Amino acid sequence: MKILFSLFAALVLLPTPTLAQNDAVDLDMEIERMMEAVGGREVWANATGFYMSEILHDAGQDLPIFREYWIDFETPRIYARSHGRNIELVQVLNVDEGWTVSRGELRDWPAEEVEDWSSFWPGIPTRVFHMIASEDPDLDIQWRDGVMDVFYRGNRVVWIATNDDGLPVAYGRENRHSDTHFLGETLTYGDVNLWSEATEPTGDWRVVMLEYKLYTGPMPDRYIHP
Repeated sequence: MKILFSLFAALVLLPTPTLAQNDAVDLDMEIERMMEAVGGREVWANATGFYMSEILHDAGQDLPIFREYWIDFETPRIYARSHGRNIELVQVLNVDEGWTVSRGELRDWPAEEVEDWSSFWPGIPTRVFHMIASEDPDLDIQWRDGVMDVFYRGNRVVWIATNDDGLPVAYGRENRHSDTHFLGETLTYGDVNLWSEATEPTGDWRVVMLEYKLYTGPMPDRYIHP
């Protein structure tokens, strides 16, 4: 499933993450370094969701595709809109239902597709930053082979690798979200610092981020079934 994301996009953790006793890494320090690098706890704690736009380069498509996302941090809600030479698509997850509108034709999702998108939502990296900053009790993080393993309600939802400055340089998932994304140079978007692009190892798939904006109030009312 090719939704978000560079974004799109990594992380999740508990305010007091745990470490194996034989691991010399100071995980608390690594987490704080990362949070400072991406903009600081305050800006992420106050966020309710985000808007992102990007250009998708996919070997399976004739031309690059322009994509937009509106993602709620507090509730499993995702609105994704894609425009291209041969594509005009809206995909929406609204908690326990979802649907696609393709060139004006509506298709409601079966339960498996709703579950697929719902399982993607907890591990969206920038949502993870919000959960860390807001000290979500359902989050835990562990250290493994130089990366942060993020767990949400006991399930591993994403891993994130950072450089010496704390900036995320790669992230990946398991199960149906197994793609690894290598992240480009860091740019400033308003009050936060995030990657400029994400690329899969084969190079056949790449997204370039155009805009990223955090919301601090109610999300736009885009999650209503047509």
